[in-house]
Amino acid sequence: MNTPTRRIALQAGTHGLALHEIGHAHYRRGDIESAEVAFRQVMEVEPDCLRAKLDLGCILQKRRSYAEAEILLRQVLAEDPDAEYAHNALGLALWDTGRSGEAEVYFREAVRLKPDFYQAHNNLGLLLTVANNLEEAERAFRRALSINATSHQIFSNLGSVLCQSGKVEAAIHAHRQALTLKPDFAEAKINLAHALLAIGEYDEGLACYESRYEATSRKHYTTAPPDTWAMWNGESLIGKSLLIWPEQGYGDILQFCRYAPMLKSLGAHTVSILCPPALARLFGRLDGVDFVYVANGEGTIPQHDYWCFVMSLPHRFGTTVETIPAALPYLRPPAGLVSAWRKRLPERHFQVGVVWAGDPRPDQPASNAMDRRRSMTAESLLPILRVPGVNFVSLQKGESAQRQIADIPPELRPFDPMNEVEDFADTAAIIELLDLVVTVDTSIAHLAGALNKPVWILSRYDACWRWLRDREDSPWYPSARLFRQLAPGDWDEVVSRVARALGNESGTVEPQ
Repeated sequence: MNTPTRRIALQAGTHGLALHEIGHAHYRRGDIESAEVAFRQVMEVEPDCLRAKLDLGCILQKRRSYAEAEILLRQVLAEDPDAEYAHNALGLALWDTGRSGEAEVYFREAVRLKPDFYQAHNNLGLLLTVANNLEEAERAFRRALSINATSHQIFSNLGSVLCQSGKVEAAIHAHRQALTLKPDFAEAKINLAHALLAIGEYDEGLACYESRYEATSRKHYTTAPPDTWAMWNGESLIGKSLLIWPEQGYGDILQFCRYAPMLKSLGAHTVSILCPPALARLFGRLDGVDFVYVANGEGTIPQHDYWCFVMSLPHRFGTTVETIPAALPYLRPPAGLVSAWRKRLPERHFQVGVVWAGDPRPDQPASNAMDRRRSMTAESLLPILRVPGVNFVSLQKGESAQRQIADIPPELRPFDPMNEVEDFADTAAIIELLDLVVTVDTSIAHLAGALNKPVWILSRYDACWRWLRDREDSPWYPSARLFRQLAPGDWDEVVSRVARALGNESGTVEPQ
């Protein structure tokens, strides 16, 4: 543990000094709980000892006892405003409790007071990354590495922000540097996978992506089946049963469930899939699937010979860009549902579904930052909604969507059937009745693609790896067309381009 001893001296007597050293010994061994006990004992001997307050405050921040940590650290700063480690620790406590604006102030003060404080530069970089201030985040990480070029974690952080900035090759180099320093660093392998997949390097990229479930990874996306169940690693499936296990978001499951028929073609007697309730009805007609189990905490799933994460299937099949399975459609709405929805939708010419935002996931800072980059507001679509001869249908679900639609001039508001939508099967039936779907990068893009419906995807500058780079088409979905941001955060140009293309498509605007 670092403490600025040049300013905060230990004022306790011999007993207090011994306890303090014991606390540091526990900390160096990773025994945070025992370190806390020792520092509390120092405080009992010398209640006003600033160094003990600082160390205990840092320990409490790490143990997520934020309220008490904040009290102690503010006491330290009241007596010594130049205590840079107190600024850094308080910044972490504030950030962890959702006060990122205040946290940034303390991180900046920490690096002002101690310009070679690489940990604080790194913390500032992480906060700026989540705030989508990517240029300054990159500078913060590079400054940290100029001080300490042996930190695998900071190289990985730099790689992540470079990838988000569209600098994919530089990101790959940074992640490889991280892995040179720590070859078993799962987080860097996962981040390297994203960058490699974005440039179509599927062999190494998919192999690296398997690191997401290594014991050291902090990015476990779901709970796996019991240890007594066997994970499928390519063994013969002739006469065997296999359960496809869901992970991550709806879009991921919708994209990779396409591998079910390929499992069946390997001779599997039974192919089953577990899915969230919102996908259950739709997956009832999924090609190659014998049984659909719902992940709702009810009922039981019989043990299968094998199971496999849905996003591991491309790796198991050795998928490359050239061999992506694209037999479409592989999803279809339940029988009769399209007819039912035809009666509810207005009978109009050239109907276009629109989606302008994803799931914000406010409890997941990194996902929330990504969602803010991929999403816009309904009002941002006004140039598209003004295209004559086109009738728009909202596929955006939720109370926020309804409020945003209400802010649009009445004559331009899309028809909104989403209050009556129960699940993805209903949405799929609606999409079947449309001529085109225009959407940001959400699960609806994957649903429309899986239905083989023409879909225009409005992609953020740091496009998701699955859309590759510098392409307007997608080998995953032949019916898709990509409209990419040309500059980070610039949706106006994208929307203008889509509006012109839509005018051409509907026959209301002369091609330019």
